[in-house]
Amino acid sequence: MKKNSSRKKISIVKRISITNIGIFIIACLLSILATLELNVEYHIDRDAQMMRVYISNTLNSVDNTLKDMGRVSLIAFSDQTVQDILKGTDYSFNEKMENDEYLTKLYSSMISIRDDVKGIYIFNKDDMVFYSDVANPFLGFEWDVTPFFQKVKVNSDLTTNISGCHMYMDTLPEGFKYVQTYTKNIFQENNIYLVRPIRSFSPYEVIGYIALRTPIFTLQKICSSYLESNVSYIVADENSNIACSSNETIISGNLSDVYPELLNHMDGSKGSFSLKLKGEKYLCAYQRSSYSNMLLITLKTYESIYDELTPLVVTCIIITIVSALVVLFSVGALTRKNLKRLTDFSVDIKNFQPDDLTRHYEVGYMDEVGVLKDSFNKMIRRLNDLVISEYQAKDELQKAEISEQKMAMLYLKQQINPHFLYNTLDMIRLKAAINKDMEVSQMLMKLVSFYRLSTKVHDSMVAVRKEVEMLDAYMSLMCYRYSDIVYHSDIMPEALDMEIPNFILQPLLENSLMHGLKDRRYQGTVTLRIWVNEQDKKELDIWLIDDGIGIPDDKIAELNAYNDKDNEALYRVQTQSQGDRTHLGVINVISRLKLYYKENVEVVYMRNETGGTTVKIKIRTASEET
Repeated sequence: MKKNSSRKKISIVKRISITNIGIFIIACLLSILATLELNVEYHIDRDAQMMRVYISNTLNSVDNTLKDMGRVSLIAFSDQTVQDILKGTDYSFNEKMENDEYLTKLYSSMISIRDDVKGIYIFNKDDMVFYSDVANPFLGFEWDVTPFFQKVKVNSDLTTNISGCHMYMDTLPEGFKYVQTYTKNIFQENNIYLVRPIRSFSPYEVIGYIALRTPIFTLQKICSSYLESNVSYIVADENSNIACSSNETIISGNLSDVYPELLNHMDGSKGSFSLKLKGEKYLCAYQRSSYSNMLLITLKTYESIYDELTPLVVTCIIITIVSALVVLFSVGALTRKNLKRLTDFSVDIKNFQPDDLTRHYEVGYMDEVGVLKDSFNKMIRRLNDLVISEYQAKDELQKAEISEQKMAMLYLKQQINPHFLYNTLDMIRLKAAINKDMEVSQMLMKLVSFYRLSTKVHDSMVAVRKEVEMLDAYMSLMCYRYSDIVYHSDIMPEALDMEIPNFILQPLLENSLMHGLKDRRYQGTVTLRIWVNEQDKKELDIWLIDDGIGIPDDKIAELNAYNDKDNEALYRVQTQSQGDRTHLGVINVISRLKLYYKENVEVVYMRNETGGTTVKIKIRTASEET
């Protein structure tokens, strides 16, 4: 026998240890997976948000640069000498040199001050009259700038408006000769041009054109200063022509030809999404400038996002391994210790004799063994109580019945239809999915307020204002659910601070909805009125009025008859009426009211002349007694 007992003891230790170890390992694995999943989502959301911020800052810088460039063109309008040079014709050689010297002084200072403007070109209606370019291009007799002039004139009528200028993308101006190292640099060879016609003040007519050039190196510098090094970017104009990119091979191409998938995923002026390009998954963000209509797209590989999470993964694994070792040793030691206590207790109980009814065990820790010992001590004390006196047993039984009656009274707080909770929560969920507005927040606040107020079990008496707040929250939710229900409350100010039993009105209000308005498809009006009697200030009158289908006369008589029964009789009726929800709610209300007010309370049901039912509660309180 001892051998079998020993074998069972070892088996229990092994089973509990293996179970605890398995549960812990599974919990650790699930925790690691959940942590990684949450961190991946967090990093993706964070990166998407940061990319949107970078894009916004970058576009603002690009727009400001273009604005400042466009303002340079205004000099041609405001300077009368420039206007005269463009209007004049048949200049002599000396006059041409003077004009060129004047324009050089005027515009060359602009180029030296502004780092973004790399070239200024001014044309009259027939030919180029001036140019200034930091690349120092050579214009020989065999070179012809007519193609460049034609592009300037054609593009000066585009819809893009940047400080009065129009923007387009192109290579270096045709007709000029640049050094080879300059033309081989794709970020210097490709340029953004701002062009506009120059008009005289009087008469108001076109007298020439001005073009401003900046290489896409300017865009590259702006993007590089704002964007992270592991983020790729694409800058395109309003026609999806790629002006600048971290990938040099696609510059001057069209986005619809290079990456049509990007355009297909763009919905609106800005946003973010995930996309697989050429076998690799990217987190993409984009924004189109409302000023210049430039489109900036950023792309970050998921591989780089995962690389950022590598330290977190290593840390989680190390922490899990260390925690597992500590827990495994601790669980084994504690399991053996606790099971030894259980074994010792079981042996002691096995040898229990009738003469040991006075035995008392030291409980110690309130674990499972402690609970067993404490329960055994209580059982012994109970047996001794039964042996000592039959009267004490009868007294305990009477106390149990009183306790049961009190619990039956409190059972009223459990009468809320569970479907109300589920349907309301489902309705809130649908509202949230459809509207995405603050209305849902209000509904949740009402629901929380209702349950907070309705679950204060320990407050047997509450102020009328608290009971009214709970009813207002309840009816607000019901009106959200059934929009054709109208709820009115008329509360006399003097009644707000008077006290009544808590949760006494909600069951009656629920009956009005469930049995009065339900068969009318929840269309109708419910009114709550609480007044202090003008003749007798100690009397509080409460009405609940609905315009529902009404109650048959025989049922009204049956409900009103409960006023003549005492608490004990009502308790017996209650135990026989579990299937009738209406009766159960009314019985509980009347029973609780009689418990507090004895004969000074009356609940009367009556039929309305216009249809529906009125419940009147007349309470004679002691609020005015001295």
